[in-house]
Amino acid sequence: MDRAGALKAIRKGAIAAIISGTVTLFVVGMALFSDAEGDLAFWNDPFNLIDVLLIFFLAFGIYRKSRTAAVLLFIYFIFAKIFIALSVGRMQGLLVSLIFLYFYARAIQGTFVFHRLEKQENPDYKTSSVWYLIAGIPLGLCFLLALGFGMLTVTGAFPSTEVLAGDKVPANQLATLVEHNIVESEEEIAYFYSAGMFSILVDGNLLTDRRVVSYFKNAEGELEIYDLYFTDIEHVELVQQGNLLTNSVYQINAYAVDTWFQIVLSAEAEGDKKFIAALQQKILDARQ
Repeated sequence: MDRAGALKAIRKGAIAAIISGTVTLFVVGMALFSDAEGDLAFWNDPFNLIDVLLIFFLAFGIYRKSRTAAVLLFIYFIFAKIFIALSVGRMQGLLVSLIFLYFYARAIQGTFVFHRLEKQENPDYKTSSVWYLIAGIPLGLCFLLALGFGMLTVTGAFPSTEVLAGDKVPANQLATLVEHNIVESEEEIAYFYSAGMFSILVDGNLLTDRRVVSYFKNAEGELEIYDLYFTDIEHVELVQQGNLLTNSVYQINAYAVDTWFQIVLSAEAEGDKKFIAALQQKILDARQ
């Protein structure tokens, strides 16, 4: 690859990234506007806008002939596709993804060839500034760590940051809930959320076909479980409305005097509202 070929590959890689970012922005906007469910529910989350900004940022980096940006975008694209496939249960747009990967790989080659040729022609040419060494490398490492954490979350190694529909709860987490007698093996989970960082046993909140459950580990490390069947619930009240940074807190009140407990739910993608709406419906059905 000569200089002209390198510049052409870099330009096409940047254009491909801009197209990817624009399509992602359109899908996220459509999902947010329509409050989409099903496969599009994955995109119904404002945090996906960070993904859009990141793609555009890396596209600009490629345009500026950054080797780091080209490599990061290639890695990020692969991780993102795996992440999405694990989330929705199948790989989507494999052929299109391979086409984008081709252009990103060529952009990587183009950036490396361009800097090599520049170095050959100008011995004093500096490929990396001090600012890049101080800020760029740490940011790149943080970026890769975030990707790794995301993958561990989707596979169930770490608890999800969102309220999960029952069919999205990883099998290993379902086994843990049954093993510790938090739910019975024949119970059907409608929604589940754990605020634990590394383990769902730290705490969790569930809605099943029979009851609502909240559990946590006390100061002695013992598991405490609280639950109410739908026929025993008088009303549900909001204690604290969550946002992108904090969880929502709801209090489940029973007909029995001084009998209640609180559940904590993530507000991401309005998972807290979906959990409570389903709970309210089950309470109404139980009263009929």
